[in-house]
Amino acid sequence: MSESSALGAAGSAAEGTATAGVQDWAWTIDQVDGWTAVPSSADPADVVREWQDEVVAAVLASVEPTMDQMIDLGVPVSDADRRLMHQNVAESVTNLVAFADQVAPDARVAALVGLQDRGPVPVLVSVALSEPGTEDDILMQVLGATGGNPVNAPSIEYLDLPDGDGIRVTRTEIDPDSAEVWLSVGLGRRTEHTDAVVDTVLLWRTQDIIIAEAVGAALDELLPAVRITRSGP
Repeated sequence: MSESSALGAAGSAAEGTATAGVQDWAWTIDQVDGWTAVPSSADPADVVREWQDEVVAAVLASVEPTMDQMIDLGVPVSDADRRLMHQNVAESVTNLVAFADQVAPDARVAALVGLQDRGPVPVLVSVALSEPGTEDDILMQVLGATGGNPVNAPSIEYLDLPDGDGIRVTRTEIDPDSAEVWLSVGLGRRTEHTDAVVDTVLLWRTQDIIIAEAVGAALDELLPAVRITRSGP
C-alpha cells in the first residue's frame, strides 16, 4: 500500500447503534491509516462532496504513478487516457456512496484507499447483539463458513484477540447466476459480556484475487478500530 494517512469520515458514516433488550450499545469506526468510513446520500451534501474530493485525491495518488511508469517505459499515454482515468476514479468513489445507501441500517461501509494501481476497496462493517450463551452458528453463517456455493471447503481460522475471540473465513464460491468465481473474506470478533454477546463482522467480496493478501492484512487493522460502548442505562 502506498503511504497514506487516515482519511476522514463524513457525517454518521463511522457510527452505529445496536440494542439488546433494554440496553443500547453504540459503535464507532476509529480512524485507521488507509481506511475511510463511507457516507450515504442522507448526510449533508456539502459534507459528502468534501469527502468525495478527499478520497478521489487519495485514489489518484495511488494510481497516477503507474501511468507515469508506463510513460517511462515508452507506452504512449494521451490526455484522453488521463481524463478517462480521472473519470473512472470519480465514478468509483461515487459508487461507494451508492453502496452505503443500500446497506442495512445497522451496517456501515468502510473503504480501503491507497492500494497501488487500485481503486477504493469497499468492506461491509456490522455489529450485532444477542443473548448470553448464544451459539456461534449464525456468526459462522454470516462470515461464510456455511451455505452458498463454495468451490472448496471454506478456510476457517480461529484468532485470539485482545478484546474477544476472532474468526476468519476465506472461501471461493461460484455465483449461481453468472457462473463467475468470487473470493470472500469474513473477519469476525465475538465479545461476551454478562448481559450480551457482541459480534463484530467485516465482509469483503472480490474477483481481484491479486490484492487478497494486502486487503486481508488491512482488515486485521480495521477490526480493532470498531469500538463498541454502552450508550443506554
